[in-house]
Amino acid sequence: MQEAKLLHSRIIVSGLHQHDIYLRQIITALATNPNPFSLLHARQLFDKIPQPSTYIYNTMFRAYASSPYPHQALALYHHMHLHGPLPDYYTFPFLLKACSSLGDLRTGEIVHGQAFKHGFGHDIFVQNSLINLYGSSCGVKMARRVFDEMGFRDVATWTSLVTCYANGRSVESARHLFDRMPKRSVVSYSAMITGYVRRNRFKDGVLLFRDMLVAKMEPNDSTIMSVLCACANLGDLNLGKWVHSYISERKKNQFDGRIIAALIDMYFKCGSIKKALKAFEGAKEKHVGEWTAMLSGLAMHGLGTEVIEAFEEMIRSGVKPNGVTFVALLSGCTHSGLVNEGMRYFDRMTIDFGIEPTVVHFGCVVDLLGRAGFIEQAVSFIRDMPVEANAAIWGALLTSCRAYKNVEVGELAARWLISAEPWNGALYMVLLGLYRDVGRWDDVEKVKEEMKKVGCRKSPGCSSIEVNGICREFVVGDKSHPLTFEACLTLANVMAEFEDRRFFPNLI
Repeated sequence: MQEAKLLHSRIIVSGLHQHDIYLRQIITALATNPNPFSLLHARQLFDKIPQPSTYIYNTMFRAYASSPYPHQALALYHHMHLHGPLPDYYTFPFLLKACSSLGDLRTGEIVHGQAFKHGFGHDIFVQNSLINLYGSSCGVKMARRVFDEMGFRDVATWTSLVTCYANGRSVESARHLFDRMPKRSVVSYSAMITGYVRRNRFKDGVLLFRDMLVAKMEPNDSTIMSVLCACANLGDLNLGKWVHSYISERKKNQFDGRIIAALIDMYFKCGSIKKALKAFEGAKEKHVGEWTAMLSGLAMHGLGTEVIEAFEEMIRSGVKPNGVTFVALLSGCTHSGLVNEGMRYFDRMTIDFGIEPTVVHFGCVVDLLGRAGFIEQAVSFIRDMPVEANAAIWGALLTSCRAYKNVEVGELAARWLISAEPWNGALYMVLLGLYRDVGRWDDVEKVKEEMKKVGCRKSPGCSSIEVNGICREFVVGDKSHPLTFEACLTLANVMAEFEDRRFFPNLI
């Protein structure tokens, strides 16, 4: 920013500020600077130019499209349309990108029409941008139509449509298209891996990542984020450590803050608390994302006191928390039974930090009260909330009711949930458990009959474990594995030995 201002002052002193070439340089330098004040300064310079060239307009379009203010690109194009000059083939991809960022399909269609009017409707960059626009606005059919009508397609074209399918209609369709690509790029692989991870198909994402490395493609930050997320959900600590080592070697430990947060999250979810703490301490600059990942991980492991200590240290370091930070903080209090502390921080959220609580924060408080046995207080809190309770809130209340055998409130929560999701077998199972716990066997049979009528059943539980470097999944009731009998026999022997140690400790 300072260098750009210095360059500007030298241009003025030299009397060159009226020359287009020098204005291009200074506006480009300011508009492409990540500092938001640079873009504001670039616009102030732009507004002082009597007749801006198409190039300078495009520079501003590009900057606005990639900024938090994409609507400004469209407003500026309106000015260009009224006062000239004429747009060129660079203009419309930037405008279409702005429409994609806004999710404004209607304006995007108008820009599409403008591109055709000026003779750029069949330009490949315009068409690629149209695929992105229609795909990001759930217009996958229209995106496919643009793709099919193209006479020439490059890697970006294929990648754009793969991304549309992966994020929208079907990850299977995306993979079918991905396999047909004549040539793939890092972005292509990243789009497909991210699609798998978003659909909770973590194993498929990891397998494709391995294929990417075999193809000698170096992953970008987006790929790394997705793979670390997959490792976290699979519990694949070995692969997560390998990815950490891989990027450390290539980036010399100069990580993006989001990657550090993803590493912290992965280590915590894989049970390696020490490595998570080491990853956090290794961050040269700790922003809100890294702190929030740390708080979430500590909360996950029930370390409520440590969560509070870390939060206070974060405040002392001058980092301002956000809404997600408070979700982690309240969760830490919940898992450690710190009711008074949790309620105090919930109040401080608005009073001290100006953060308005969302339904997620209200849900955390209900969970906090319910787990501690304050069922009636939780019900009163729900009634007084300024927002309507959702399934997560009623679900937290139902779980607490079963733990404390509160049938009356449990029935209220269960019936609300079942009316919203009558196909969800897990809800019936919790209600069944509650009735069993209090010995209401007639109600148990009624719930079973109700389940039969709606045709729902509980989805089998699934867990994963890393064995000899391979991540394996186990599903309740699955007998397809060739070593099922041996596994069950070993488990029975372990359980028998455990019982022997309990009842005959002196004989073992």
